Amino acid sequence: MQLEIRHLRVIAAIADTGSITRASAVLGQTQPAVTAQLQRIERALGGTLFARDGTGATPTALGAMVLSHAHGIIALHDDLVRDVRRHDVSADLTTLRLGATAGPMAAGLMTAVRRLLPEAEVSLHVCDSDEELVELLTESRLEIGLSVDYPGYELPMPEELGEAVLGVEPVFIVLSKDHPLAAEPEVPLAALAGERWLPGVGKDLRMRAMFHDACRRAGFAPRRIQRTNASVVFSLIGQGHGVSLCRAITAGRENVVVRPLAGDPMWVRERLLWPSNGPVAEHVPRIRDALVVAYRAQAEAMPAYRAWQRIRRRSWSERDAEPLGW
Repeated sequence: MQLEIRHLRVIAAIADTGSITRASAVLGQTQPAVTAQLQRIERALGGTLFARDGTGATPTALGAMVLSHAHGIIALHDDLVRDVRRHDVSADLTTLRLGATAGPMAAGLMTAVRRLLPEAEVSLHVCDSDEELVELLTESRLEIGLSVDYPGYELPMPEELGEAVLGVEPVFIVLSKDHPLAAEPEVPLAALAGERWLPGVGKDLRMRAMFHDACRRAGFAPRRIQRTNASVVFSLIGQGHGVSLCRAITAGRENVVVRPLAGDPMWVRERLLWPSNGPVAEHVPRIRDALVVAYRAQAEAMPAYRAWQRIRRRSWSERDAEPLGW
């Protein structure tokens, strides 16, 4: 195996976080995948890079030597990629590369940018994780991105990226319309302890952590989890095969209902991200304002969300430092 930059990033992440588990979260990968990569790297280098025990992972003498080179190589590589990408994008914004994780507002980002910058050729890259989105923005491989974050489970943000909060919303639940709890105005999370959960197959480790912590606080551990492709989740739920978390601005589907979770145990924050010194920075205020309008319009179109707002009678500013005027 030939050593590559991605292998050095794995080594650096393990050293920086002190464990394979925490490195997996930073890298947006599963723990078995990171462990397998480390084993391949160690075989290629001919020695053990980390001593592992119950407290974490500590670099061996070989590991310390490799790390002394790895950090410098990664920094030089990132500087090179960033400079090349910036050179490729003309100052007059003839090309704009957008990024987003899959979600209700991804198309809205494309619509807003095309309307405000009609001369630009716009493309949209859908990322597997917010970690990937942040990396692409930091390397100037994207000009602007739409990120989902979770209060209390935030993704560290590089200082070279600007950010603006578009909205903060509770996490809701999707049930079959024939589910015994479908007629309730809101559903206690504890009442779903025995359900089969149907999350997507994405790499959002922070969402998983938030979900498991919320279940723990509700007094149970979710035992029946079946990961499946997002394209069939609603069909499965509609036919009674499980339940799923969803965004409050998620549109309903045939044979399913969207309901708030009692007590609002989980929250989602929608953010606009961009390289602070990138070519799109001066246009961000207009793009942000257009997206806030689109976000609020989508929220207003969701009956379950409107009902939740009437019940709670709380403003957005009570949940986030960004006053959004709700």
